[in-house]
Amino acid sequence: MKRRDFLKMTSALPVGLSMAGLAQKAYSASPAYSNVTVQAPAIMPQVINIFMYGGASELAGNLTNIADINMHSQNDYSANNAFGARILRTEADAGGGDDWEITANGFWRSAGGSHMEEMLAASDMTVYRTIFKQENATRSHRESIFMSHKGTLDIENSPGIGSRLALMLLQHKSSYEGVALGDGSSISSIEELTLPFVSFEGDTQTYALDPENTIPLQLRGITMDSNFNNPYSRSTLRSWEPSYDSDSMIESLVASRLQQLESNRAQYSGAWDGFDKRAELESKMAELDALLDDATGSAAELGITYPNTSFARQLEAAVTLAIHNPETLYMAVGTPGLGGWDDHNNGIDRYPDRMDDLMEAIKVAMSHIKAAAGVSQTIGGRTRTDTDNIIINVFGDFGRLVNLNGSGGWDHANNQNLYTFGGASVRPANEVFQLGKVVGETRRAGTSKTNNQYTIPDTGSLTWEPMAIASSIYQYFGATNSHVLTADPLIRTDGFGSLADGLPPLNTE
Repeated sequence: MKRRDFLKMTSALPVGLSMAGLAQKAYSASPAYSNVTVQAPAIMPQVINIFMYGGASELAGNLTNIADINMHSQNDYSANNAFGARILRTEADAGGGDDWEITANGFWRSAGGSHMEEMLAASDMTVYRTIFKQENATRSHRESIFMSHKGTLDIENSPGIGSRLALMLLQHKSSYEGVALGDGSSISSIEELTLPFVSFEGDTQTYALDPENTIPLQLRGITMDSNFNNPYSRSTLRSWEPSYDSDSMIESLVASRLQQLESNRAQYSGAWDGFDKRAELESKMAELDALLDDATGSAAELGITYPNTSFARQLEAAVTLAIHNPETLYMAVGTPGLGGWDDHNNGIDRYPDRMDDLMEAIKVAMSHIKAAAGVSQTIGGRTRTDTDNIIINVFGDFGRLVNLNGSGGWDHANNQNLYTFGGASVRPANEVFQLGKVVGETRRAGTSKTNNQYTIPDTGSLTWEPMAIASSIYQYFGATNSHVLTADPLIRTDGFGSLADGLPPLNTE
């Protein structure tokens, strides 16, 4: 909440409502999980959320306004020292030649547009062009990252998307008993899932814990790397560690301490449970690690070759885990090796190639996902029967201005794209969720020839707050009133609906 709004509100406090009471309400940021209505899906989704830290320009997925943008830009997009005249041309303009950049659906051909056109034609992808931040139009990285990872306006005292999802599943665990997984097996207990929440990008706000509700160890987000090193093992030495048997030494110390505590097991039940659970998870991870090292239906065995980039390796790991462990429900992935997306400077030099690398890797990932159905072995020893439950989402902090600044880049703005892939068997029937579509239309706004030009949703176009992405994830998992999980106790008590609930834009000028 802005300070001036807070002061205005407190000046009109009813008699008897103390500041301490107000503060308690303000910091009561946990959702009411029991108020969520759940209709369990026929098959459990598996979501891979790819976050573009720094906020990527929308132009790779939306050159529809480029002629108007260029006319009003401080610097000419079509100049030789910028992107060249081809950025203003369609294939038809070029008369069948190669001197063009605007694809049939308005994508930027050299910035991943060719890959996007292929995925759109195959009904593997949908693009939402009007993820437009209005409720809190901050352009701060920290606030915007936290909002997107937490799915709420409260960035300080609220849990992340992954933690909210875990607590929703836990609260309604009986509703998920018997729900099918991607290998034809079914859930016996939410609390017995193997690695349901994973991060391939290290520590992330998507797994920020709920301050008021405890998440069991096995349902918390854990970090893995692209080599599937076991996070529960103590035996892996770093390059700087001495070569003595550290695992045996630690285990000896732990065993000694546990022996001392044996007579007081009830008193230290929490610690004992933690040790027991760590041992159980270490065993499961060892089994999974062995399977992934020599998995029937691995990418290599299927003839799928990912690009040789850090991002592609991380994405391959996430997709491999999703395919071979259908109990992994939600994964956080970054874009390592592609560089950040904070393109204030030199976007001319870096942005198109980076977007092309990103979309090429995702296109390969979609080929991997589809090829694995009916072939790949899962950790349960079954053959994967359905991979259409795997969804990949790609978005970032915010969008960027469309004025080309004096440093060859773009500064912060509030409209961005959501790129979403796969998941045909778990997307809601609402037409807004259908694959193979481009949703949302934009127009240029702002002051001509200044560094304050941006796109906004066009008149009558659907639009969404970034929190609608989180709301849609909850809806995939069966929340019929997913706005409950995106509510803010002071700023937005009714929460934010999913992509199915988009409304025409308001106050966009």
